Amino acid sequence: MLTEYTLGSCIFDTNYFSNSEKCEIYLKNLKAILINDEALVRDLHHGNWSRYVKSIQSKHPNTKYILQSLGKQLRCVKAVQTNIPATHIDWCYEALKSHENEPLNGIIVSKGIFKSCTNTDLLASIENLDKATWWQNRSPSIRVYRTTNDYLHHLRLVFCHANSIMFIDPYIDPVKYNYREFFRILEGISKLDIPPCIEIHMCNLNDTSVTEYEQDFRRKLSHTIKTYKLSVEVFVWDKFHDRYLISNIIGINLSNGFDISDIPNEMATWTRLGRSVRDDIQREFDPASGRHKLQHRFTVS
Repeated sequence: MLTEYTLGSCIFDTNYFSNSEKCEIYLKNLKAILINDEALVRDLHHGNWSRYVKSIQSKHPNTKYILQSLGKQLRCVKAVQTNIPATHIDWCYEALKSHENEPLNGIIVSKGIFKSCTNTDLLASIENLDKATWWQNRSPSIRVYRTTNDYLHHLRLVFCHANSIMFIDPYIDPVKYNYREFFRILEGISKLDIPPCIEIHMCNLNDTSVTEYEQDFRRKLSHTIKTYKLSVEVFVWDKFHDRYLISNIIGINLSNGFDISDIPNEMATWTRLGRSVRDDIQREFDPASGRHKLQHRFTVS
């Protein structure tokens, strides 16, 4: 659903294509996918990859716009450094080494580097991406087991790199049995040095006192929130229906929210939202929008 790739510096070098126009076509097609809430790009060697790409003398003119787009949308994430790359093939091996530290979904390189680098299914030529199994298996929807462990598995990249996260689920309530492990979802966000802005949006479906909701959230989640130095803002609305996870890097429609099931192998469907839909949902749950009636708002930190 959300993938992470490394891009070989060679795919920006016009010398690695038969002509500049060919390079432009492949870069244009790749950019459309990368900035459409589908993928993150690993900035190898603690950000030196992007600096190296900018320094290539024969880079394609569109290179800076692609890097700017990735940076503006926070889709370029820095990785720990291992070796000291100096050439295109060095960057390819740096990507493979980085994959050993933290798994990648794929490495995209030029046809020439693909032929000369280590033979591995992780590598794919930008000119033949459709032949890579991991590229073929990309999908806007996934099936997930209704367990906290599976939720955390599929949200690893989101929780590691998002700077804002909205949990939108009318039924979410940490005192309910099927949300009893929600504190573990919050623990999964704790890997970031700078915690993201976290919001929980729920409904008052039982005409419960809104102060009672606040007491329940503090009683069930305060320990986790304080332990991991998080801050969570909770919004109690009168009524809404759908369930989502909305972040600055991806929006997901959740068929069953984050409740869990005791039925073995029971599954739910998650679907990645288009950016315009994701942004509209985010605006919808801004209290200033007036689309829903806000009953209560409080912060747990």
